[in-house]
Amino acid sequence: MFSVLSAVMLTSSIVFALPDASTVTDVRYTVHNLSNNTLITNGLAGEGRNYAASSSGQADQVCVFCHTPHNASPSKPLWNKAYTPGIESSYRLYTSSTTLTPTAKAATITSNSESMICLSCHDGKTAINVLHNSSYRDSTDVNGDAIIDIDGTFSGTGAFALGQQWSGGFTSYNYPNLGAERSADGSIPTLAASLAGTNLTDDHPIGFSYTAAQAQDAAGLKATPDAGIRLFGPTSRVECSSCHNPHVYYGSGLAGSTRVYFDTDITTPLVATATQKAKTPFLSISNTGSSLCKGCHIK
Repeated sequence: MFSVLSAVMLTSSIVFALPDASTVTDVRYTVHNLSNNTLITNGLAGEGRNYAASSSGQADQVCVFCHTPHNASPSKPLWNKAYTPGIESSYRLYTSSTTLTPTAKAATITSNSESMICLSCHDGKTAINVLHNSSYRDSTDVNGDAIIDIDGTFSGTGAFALGQQWSGGFTSYNYPNLGAERSADGSIPTLAASLAGTNLTDDHPIGFSYTAAQAQDAAGLKATPDAGIRLFGPTSRVECSSCHNPHVYYGSGLAGSTRVYFDTDITTPLVATATQKAKTPFLSISNTGSSLCKGCHIK
């Protein structure tokens, strides 16, 4: 993949737009671009990521793998992923710390939680290649949703039924499987454990009201989080997207198991600014000096 990309980018007749240095977002140049395309202007086809739609020239839209402007399911945030009813109740959240507020310990994930769109790939269980609304499909599942064949590190195509474990998905562990069951040493011992998909007990709690938690621990939590840290809904919930921004371009990705820095490892560099790099990996604000953590926590 790396040599093909280098050859394409060395071709002097190709003119393309690089990520805007004035911003940190350009999802086209990230691992979250699952589209199949050969246009550099639409992103790095195959480079820095291991999963892509296998149907050349067809599944070439970037945003469609998460979002749709019409007929979204559920209705926010214009979610285009197929949803397994009730799966949200299976997630086990982090509750063990004695420093957690009662509100954080009682956190739950609901079906319309913003975190569900993240978990629809990162739990390692929900089918990542079933889209609710797509103009292109390789096949159709039992609910009428579009199945987009995906390959890469995963070798093979075909339907993975709604809610079914994605056979082979994330097996290289190059991408975080947040719901994996781990052994005592922290490793993921088996494929079955990798695809367990429900264990979030080793991750920061989500699905709780920051406002309510802060009222219970005013000495430990800021009254208002720092700019850039997002809260959701009328109760100001903490969700995955409070700390993470899936659209951030920060100049690097994975080619196989090797991290590639686009601004140094390829002949025609895609330069990432210091501001962009500080948001690795997909952070909502820089964590230099633990500034993301201290954006909420008083330490």
